[in-house]
Amino acid sequence: MKGRSFMDQKNFFYLHCVLRLAIIILVAEILAMLLFDITGITASLSQLAEAVLDGVLLVVLSAYPLYLFVYKPILKSFKRDQQQIEMLAEALQGAGESVIITRPNGEIIYVNQAFSDVTGYSQQEAIGNNPNMLQSGKQDRHFYERMWASINNKGQWKGELWNRRKNGELYPEALDVRSIPGEDGSTKFLVGVFSDLTEQKRVENALLQTQKLEAVGTLVGGVAHNFNNLLAAISGKAYVAQVKAKKASAPEAVIENLDDIQTLSFDASHLVKQLLAFARESQHDKEKVSLTRAVREAVTTAQIGIPEDVEVKLDLSSEPMTIWADQTHIKQAIINLINNARDAVKNCPTKAIHVRLYPTASENCGNSNACHIHCKNVATLEIKDTGTGINSSDLDKIFEPFFTTKEVGQGTGLGLSTAHGIITSHNGSIHVSSTFSRGTSFKICLPLVESNKTEQSPPPIKPVPLRHSGTILVADDAMEVRKTVASVLASFGHNVIQANDGIDAIEKFYAHQHEISLVISDIVMPRMDGVDSVLEMRKSYPELPVIFMTGYDAPKEKTRKVLDNETSMLLNKPFKTDELSKLVNKLINKNG
Repeated sequence: MKGRSFMDQKNFFYLHCVLRLAIIILVAEILAMLLFDITGITASLSQLAEAVLDGVLLVVLSAYPLYLFVYKPILKSFKRDQQQIEMLAEALQGAGESVIITRPNGEIIYVNQAFSDVTGYSQQEAIGNNPNMLQSGKQDRHFYERMWASINNKGQWKGELWNRRKNGELYPEALDVRSIPGEDGSTKFLVGVFSDLTEQKRVENALLQTQKLEAVGTLVGGVAHNFNNLLAAISGKAYVAQVKAKKASAPEAVIENLDDIQTLSFDASHLVKQLLAFARESQHDKEKVSLTRAVREAVTTAQIGIPEDVEVKLDLSSEPMTIWADQTHIKQAIINLINNARDAVKNCPTKAIHVRLYPTASENCGNSNACHIHCKNVATLEIKDTGTGINSSDLDKIFEPFFTTKEVGQGTGLGLSTAHGIITSHNGSIHVSSTFSRGTSFKICLPLVESNKTEQSPPPIKPVPLRHSGTILVADDAMEVRKTVASVLASFGHNVIQANDGIDAIEKFYAHQHEISLVISDIVMPRMDGVDSVLEMRKSYPELPVIFMTGYDAPKEKTRKVLDNETSMLLNKPFKTDELSKLVNKLINKNG
């Protein structure tokens, strides 16, 4: 309708110009005849001379009016239309969206620059060709039948499909096809406008992966709570059994097996903590961290997802290396790089990942020219793989968020960018070198800090001699944990009162208020949690000593208001009986 209105306006304009032309010529002719009559010159002229003179007068009299009222408006309209056409042509050519125009038979008669940028076909290659040169094969015949039925019946089709670039790469696009009718109603030509959805799909996939990771974090948190409760019960019962076995002079093998059960319980708990830290994004405080230990633990966690046919070589220097870092984030960066190496060797005949850690003097660093670290000593971590390598054209983009060379759905494009962000936030640097089809090497440099402690494993905590005994209130909704802790405390010589939730704990506290020396409470419980129940108890006993137990990472936002008190301690399940004994004696002796 808009096109028809425009044509009607142009037709009216030209009709108006014709009427002006006719009026001007008519007026000029009348004026010429009047001149002839006034001067009487026609009486002395032949018919030929009169006709010539009449034509000359007609031209002279009508020339300026014709220029002013006919030629000039037409010229102005023509220039305006020409400018509009040029503007539209330039806008179409420089549009951000790809545009393709075809005849009804499918012959391409125009494509813009964006079309060439997306598909790889130049305008010369595309014009005269057919759009089916872009078909990917991912849509069947029925898909195109429905598309053409919509175009023929409704004059348009809009949807998403997969097409193929000139280099063979498949890409998703959003296509909008419109049929432009002629004056007789038949299709004059077809206009298609499409957008490359590759980046959008990557972002959507990355968002989906992030949501999945968040869901995994929630799941791991719930599993960690229940699993750590079981481990606390197992390790505690093993300790109680070990104590009884020693008193009964049981065979040494039995005692050793019970000790192994406790060790395996704590190893399992450590693995759960690593999974919880990796799956959940949280704020952590920086502290002095043994980089050697962090690398070893990160490799252990990453190996959970590495196939058995991939060889992982670990080469850690024996020299102590301490960094100022967020331990969880540093491990996450290392795990991301190892996972990247795992994916790189997936389809290679030789599948190997080499992780090497060693100290380096900054002046001896091979990347000193490109490194911003200005300290005397640095720790260098190298992660090499025997994978497919990275194209040189992609090396500058691998740390960009959402950039990935993997197929859509196979990667988020966040692993390397996250690792890069973590390393740089720790005042470190990360460098990459790669040879196509031979492998890739990532080199991380982190500044070392002075440490007065060596990186040896801490000595085992020896049981603390019992100085004072007392009555202890144990509150936990997990019956096995509650019973086990009670048994361990009883083996220490304490009297124990058990409660199955926060409300039950309050009732039993007030019933035995003058006997209770210490409260040991789980944090998360039904009806009333441990923090609220302890706050209620402290209304009548402000200095009540409390040990909180939790199967999660320390919930700082929940326990901050009570842990600031020096009579409050925190134990993460499962905990060693020696740790429990030490805290119990410390708090009871403090108030004894």
